[in-house]
Amino acid sequence: MKLPLRIFALSVAVASTTVAVSRDWGRPDLESAEFEKRFAASYGILSEKEPPLDELEVQVLEKLAPMMRVNREYAQTLLESMTVGDVPRSATFNYLLGNIYFENNEYFLAEEQYKTAIEKFPDFQRAWTNLGVLKLRSEDTKNALFALLRAVELGDTKPNTFGMLGYCHFRQGNYISAEVAYNRAMLSEPENLDWLEGKAEVYLQAERYTEAIRTQDELIARRPDDVDYWLAQTNAYIAAKRLDDAARNLEVLWSLGEASFQSLYLLGNLYSTLGLYGPASDAYLAAAPLAEPDNVEYLIGATKVLIQSGQLKEAKTLFNRIDLQTYSFDNDTLFLYKLSAADLAYHNDEIQRAITLLEEASLLNPTNGKTLVKLARLYIDTGNSERAYLLLDRAENDPEAEYLAVLTRAQLLIEEKRFSESQIYVSRALKLDSSDSIQILYQQVEDAARNQN
Repeated sequence: MKLPLRIFALSVAVASTTVAVSRDWGRPDLESAEFEKRFAASYGILSEKEPPLDELEVQVLEKLAPMMRVNREYAQTLLESMTVGDVPRSATFNYLLGNIYFENNEYFLAEEQYKTAIEKFPDFQRAWTNLGVLKLRSEDTKNALFALLRAVELGDTKPNTFGMLGYCHFRQGNYISAEVAYNRAMLSEPENLDWLEGKAEVYLQAERYTEAIRTQDELIARRPDDVDYWLAQTNAYIAAKRLDDAARNLEVLWSLGEASFQSLYLLGNLYSTLGLYGPASDAYLAAAPLAEPDNVEYLIGATKVLIQSGQLKEAKTLFNRIDLQTYSFDNDTLFLYKLSAADLAYHNDEIQRAITLLEEASLLNPTNGKTLVKLARLYIDTGNSERAYLLLDRAENDPEAEYLAVLTRAQLLIEEKRFSESQIYVSRALKLDSSDSIQILYQQVEDAARNQN
């Protein structure tokens, strides 16, 4: 099961700051050969902890036991006949039939039999355990937790039970209990890294980053070629704001030939946040050939980062790798594409082309005030103030761009020596941002308007 990509902003330029690992850490592998082996062992009878059996039932079970493996269909038919008759039978038969249904992937029927067995014999430890496994398989961790806790109360001390218990506690947000359960599982199964993985994930989600990193150190030491361990520790470093260490981990994966588009893109973001724009461009350019069609927005974002950091040659190289015929473009993505193309055109002194691209972008997103302000400034540079004023009127309706629009209009009015009108807009800007520089500008415009009169 893939973990979803976690997103939080480290800087304006950085869009994605963690990587996904390929499995759900700490969750027991219910499809493994080891699990099947343990489940098969649960067919046995523990006389001191099981429901009572009469003499006939003992004889039936003795004949049934060897059939469980060699002829399960016959065993199922016999158990079904034993559980539907008028004569009350031991809960053991319901439990064994539940196991067969479980192995046949008939989970609803299996649950019915386990619950019937528990109704007949409430202290039936293994029925509670297997009911917990069944619930965990369907991701019902709340009810799985209840069943597994009951099994432990009745004496189940198997490490796998405690491992499942740890995972259920984790999914329910009981981080301390999850840690205790995983520790108990690890005592008996120190070589089972599922439990150590579970602890690492508990620490990460509980924001105990130092402990998460130390636990991941042990995982990496024990299995250094596991890419997920390096990625998970990278996430912990990022959460702890140890960005240098996070970048180091991703560099290790890159040097080992294990880098993916996602990890290289993240590496570029990390370097950008650290102000290391040369290495950032190297990482972005290395990521580009690995991009899938739905990664186009990330490539556009990386282009924007490189433009803002002055890496114009690299930005152009990266942007040119975005093939309009290959990648999937919805309106939002095409809007971002047009903005980056306009930025590159502007920096290449192709002002008219930049204006054309921004006009096209504004048609895709007519209410984006920042785009309208950028377009207005280009029109100001080309002497078309009339068009600029119209664009600024629209931009002021966007709360996120109102300040920029008002201040841009004020500056245009100042250039036209319309100081009294400019004073009105500087006053509006001052209400939106009372910084020292705006206060100084207001005083200067006020003096200029007074002198003009």
